[in-house]
Amino acid sequence: MNNFGEILIWLALFALFVSSAGYLVLCRKKEHKAAQMAARIGFVSFAAFMTIASIHLMLLILNHDFTYSYIAQYSSRDLSLEYLISSFWAGQEGSFLLWVLLGSWLGLLLMFRSRKMEQHVMLIYNLNNIFLTILLIKQSPFNRLPFPLPDGQGLNMLLQDPWMVIHPPVVFLGYAAFAVPFAYAVTAMWKREYDAWIKPTLPWTLFAFVTLGAGIIIGGYWSYKVLGWGGYWAWDPVENASLLPWLLIIALIHGMVLQYKRKKLYKTNLILAIFSFILIIYCTFLTRSGVLADFSVHSFVDLGITGWLVFFILAFLIISLGLFFLRLKDMPLSKKENNINFFSREFGLISAIILLCVSTILIGLGTSAPLITRVLEKASKVSMQYYVDTNLPLGILMAFLLSIVPLMTWGKNSFSKLAPGLISVIVCVSVSGIITFVSGYYGIGVLFFSVFAGAAVCVNLFLAAQFIRKKITISGAAIAHLGVGLMFIGFVASSIYDHSDKVLLKQGQTQNIMGYEITLNTPEFLKEGKGFRLGLPLNVKKGESQFAALPDIYSEPGRNGQTNRFIHPHIQRGLLADLYISPVNYDPGRKKAGFNKQILLKKGDTIKMQDYELTFTGFAVSSMMGAAEGGGDMTVGANILVSYKGKDPVNLKPAIIMGLTKNPSSSVKLPGPMEAYLVLSGIDATTKSISLVYYGRLDEAAKDAELNLLPSLLLDVSIKPGMTLLWTGVFLILLGGSIATVRRCSGIYPVS
Repeated sequence: MNNFGEILIWLALFALFVSSAGYLVLCRKKEHKAAQMAARIGFVSFAAFMTIASIHLMLLILNHDFTYSYIAQYSSRDLSLEYLISSFWAGQEGSFLLWVLLGSWLGLLLMFRSRKMEQHVMLIYNLNNIFLTILLIKQSPFNRLPFPLPDGQGLNMLLQDPWMVIHPPVVFLGYAAFAVPFAYAVTAMWKREYDAWIKPTLPWTLFAFVTLGAGIIIGGYWSYKVLGWGGYWAWDPVENASLLPWLLIIALIHGMVLQYKRKKLYKTNLILAIFSFILIIYCTFLTRSGVLADFSVHSFVDLGITGWLVFFILAFLIISLGLFFLRLKDMPLSKKENNINFFSREFGLISAIILLCVSTILIGLGTSAPLITRVLEKASKVSMQYYVDTNLPLGILMAFLLSIVPLMTWGKNSFSKLAPGLISVIVCVSVSGIITFVSGYYGIGVLFFSVFAGAAVCVNLFLAAQFIRKKITISGAAIAHLGVGLMFIGFVASSIYDHSDKVLLKQGQTQNIMGYEITLNTPEFLKEGKGFRLGLPLNVKKGESQFAALPDIYSEPGRNGQTNRFIHPHIQRGLLADLYISPVNYDPGRKKAGFNKQILLKKGDTIKMQDYELTFTGFAVSSMMGAAEGGGDMTVGANILVSYKGKDPVNLKPAIIMGLTKNPSSSVKLPGPMEAYLVLSGIDATTKSISLVYYGRLDEAAKDAELNLLPSLLLDVSIKPGMTLLWTGVFLILLGGSIATVRRCSGIYPVS
């Protein structure tokens, strides 16, 4: 062993094997106190070793111990405390340690809540932790360098944001939680208890939904707030890597509710639990094997763990699917499976599950395109339009279900019972349609999506209010569905009805763009970290209201010798729309712009400049000027005929005193009322030419030329409607999921 940290990881792996051996004995013989004690102590020891290893790494980071490769690569002395902490999970090795750490803590809770299923659930759960711990040994954050470095390379500037301090822990907490429904599903097949696993698993499934969903949403908000490209979702393969299992876990939640209430979807729920977990490993493979390195700005490089990831995907597939097909004949059939009423809540939930699964498959195919095409031909990826075209019809159908299904009851429904609710749906659809047409018609797909999303908001807002008045713990589903409707409206408004334009601002100049008067003030250069931050203060005015905006551009030396440039926008939030101001490029201009001009003249040449006409007629050489202090100096001048506004020319003689080190030049004032001068800056006797410099103020005709030399800023200005609805929607989704999680944890059943 090289060091204390690696010793701790090996001890953690050994403790896992001890725990797994104990649980394996318990699976064969239920009453075995020694085995139970060994199993539990082994897992507690695993969690303890991982906790100590994590504390050890954090202390090494805080103490700037750059003898460790990981710390030298992702940390530096100039980082503030919160970003020193976040450098813990900035790279692959640290993020794996975080994943295992959070999984060990969840396992402690699982161990004491799984009760009768403990030995089977914990054995399967341990297999996942063994897999992750082996990866952690393979790529340890405790690898040492041959010699210590004076400082580290630091944290990527884009990651130096408060949202990115909490985003990775939340995401990896969700990843860790996904292993629990998988462990319960395998246990259900193992023990042939196809109903018993639903009740204890549902709270964990909801918890996984909330935590991974929160991580995805935080990532989207960070992208919108920090990156400056104006969006929150780019269908990037690494973004989709978290979305895919999240969509399946949503399908699983609905399937589990349907199984608990109506004794349906036994096989479907097991498959959903299996593949939602497999997708976590598969997406880890996509993002950390290097196969997407050329197609995603977020992808990690290959650290040599690709083979291990593929092995574990295959191992878990063989274990889970093998057991599934082995038990297939034993699994009960759904009650009244062939007699589902098409006008019922059951059919609505099944339809929603199908839509979520189809969306997962389509997004998964697009995300895996670089891998698939690499096998078939040259690797390539699909465009963003692919995701829009494939998911818009699914979104329309989902919005339709959200506006109808919540009104339905279990079993057979009738139009007469649903008439009051359907009337409200029709009213909402009509209002949404009118608003959409007034805002602008962008096609039948957008129209239907907007119309049904609006109806979903109205219906679920009404239901949420009803449930909250009765008891807030039963309002989780309605609140979450309300959030989905608002999110859908936010999608349409912020993407379809977005207005953007570019404007070039000169320093001190005011430009009007989309009703806003924007003025660029004097930029501010600040030394920050390893680079410089260019603050770009703007005054923004619309009508009687005005505010100060401060977008900025940060530049720092990159690891490859190039300069990294990060753009931070200014977002002025509004109830109906955000004003999004993002700098594109800054040109510092030149000092004293418009006050000097270089002129090159040959003997006999005439040039017109503003109100002057200049003619170079020849050289004027003086005699030796004094012989003081040994040797004399000679003055070489130029005869320049200058005419001002067509008047009689005057002869001016700018000169250079030859012989002195600095060759000082004399200036001559040009005729006319303006303060303007000529300076002879150079002579060439061979070509009989001279160089002159004109100093003076520009007239009206030349002001444009002066303006072009002033500092300038190219801005991308966007008006993004619906962003408040979008962020409110995703918040309500998480709130509804959290309320449902608390309710299920307290054992309150059934679901209404």
